[in-house]
Amino acid sequence: MRFRHPDGSIVHLAYCTNVHPAESLDGVRAQLRDYCEPVRRRLGRDRLGIGLWLARDAARALISDPAALRELRADLDRRGLEVVTLNGFPYEGFGAQEVKYRVYKPDWTDAERLTHTTDLARLLTVLLPDDVREGSISTLPLAWRTPFTEQDAATARG
Repeated sequence: MRFRHPDGSIVHLAYCTNVHPAESLDGVRAQLRDYCEPVRRRLGRDRLGIGLWLARDAARALISDPAALRELRADLDRRGLEVVTLNGFPYEGFGAQEVKYRVYKPDWTDAERLTHTTDLARLLTVLLPDDVREGSISTLPLAWRTPFTEQDAATARG
């Protein structure tokens, strides 16, 4: 949903899809159909902002298939949904039985974290509504609760 801030800017309130497990592109589409669109309807809104969680496999499927990315964008538009942020923090397995510390892997000492986040940035440029100039990507801190050396810090800063 969009709100006007007192300074005149638009502020987005988004429903985040990471509460619904989906590792694949088909799972993401099911989230839109089964959860996001019904929430928008229940709120009585024409448009609902979403914070779209794209696990590694779903993001890679979209990066490798531009037609699938266009189809996803069209599906979002048809359902009255607009991506205003991407959640890139959980890399995979966020819907697994036991998640805990696994959500912090890979961290920023691993090139896979950079690749995933860069993929998300590319996807966001296509998924943002046409009239929105800025979006965001939520990611994890450099590392968490693991030994983190000066070398690790230098690698993460890359």
